[in-house]
Amino acid sequence: MVKELNYYLIRTNDKLFLDCTIGEGGHSEEILTRFPSIVVYGLDRDAKILKIARNRLSIFHNRIHLIKLNFKDVSLFKIKKGGELFDSALIDLGISIYHYKESKRGFSFSRREKLDMRLDEDSINVYDIINTYSEKELSDIFFKYGEERFSRKIANKIVKDREKCQIEFSDQLAGIIADSIPRKFWKKNFHPATKCFQALRIFANDELENIKIGIPSVFSLIKKGGRLGVITFHSIEDRIVKNIFNDLYKDCICPKEAPICTCGKKREINWVARIISPSKEEIERNPSSRSSKLRIVEKI
Repeated sequence: MVKELNYYLIRTNDKLFLDCTIGEGGHSEEILTRFPSIVVYGLDRDAKILKIARNRLSIFHNRIHLIKLNFKDVSLFKIKKGGELFDSALIDLGISIYHYKESKRGFSFSRREKLDMRLDEDSINVYDIINTYSEKELSDIFFKYGEERFSRKIANKIVKDREKCQIEFSDQLAGIIADSIPRKFWKKNFHPATKCFQALRIFANDELENIKIGIPSVFSLIKKGGRLGVITFHSIEDRIVKNIFNDLYKDCICPKEAPICTCGKKREINWVARIISPSKEEIERNPSSRSSKLRIVEKI
C-alpha cells in the first residue's frame, strides 16, 4: 500500500521517518525517492535481510541508517543524538518474500527446507517445537496462534509420526498437517497447512508480544502531530493493534459504574485512517497483500 502510505502517513515537511520492520527496504526506498529531504532510520531483527536492505538503499548514502534491532526494543536504543523525535513511523507486521523464497528456513510449505523459522537468535527453532513439545502444547499453539479448528487432530498425528522418525523438513510437516484435515474442509487456493505454519512462526518469534510492547515503544518516539502506521496480515495481530489504538483514543478508562472520572487519562491520538485495505489492482499485482490492513493514527 505504497500510495496510501505516501498520502496518509508521510507529509511533505517530514524530516525523520522510522521504518520499524524494514525487511528488504521496499517501503523505505519509495519514501526516500518521493521525499528527497527525509532521513530514514530502518530497523530489523534479521541480520541477513538487513544486509539486503543495506545493498538496496546504499544509493541514498547518509539519508538511510540501518540498525539490527527488534522494534519492541526501540525505546532502549538512542537512535538520534539529542533525542529528536520522529515525524512518522511504520510497523509492517508482514513476513518478507525473502523469508519464504530465499531464506531456506522452512517458512514455506511448498518446498523442502529444514524446519527453523527463526527471525533472530532469540527465537525458538520450530524443529525443536515440533519434535519435543507435548501433544497439548502443540494443539494449544495451533489453536491460539492460528485459530486452527483441527488443532487436536493435527497435534496427535505429529506426535505419532515423530515416534517413527523425526520431522525435519517443511514439506514433510505440511504433508502431516494436510493428512490430518478432512479434504472437504480444504479451502480453495488455501493450503491446509497455512494456519499451523502461521501459528508456529508467530509462537517461535514471539510476534504477538512484540506488538504489545513495540507499538507503545514506537509511539513514545513520535513527536506531537506525528503519525504512526501499522500494517497487519491476519486477524489475531490486527485485533491487538486495534485494541492498542482504541485504548490510546480513550479519554477515560474508569469502570463504567464509576460516578466520576478518577483515572486522569487523556486521549493520546486522533484517527487518520481506521482501516485501509489494498486496492483490487494491488491484490492482482501482489496476491499476498489481499489480507493486509493499514491503520494510521496521529499523536496529539
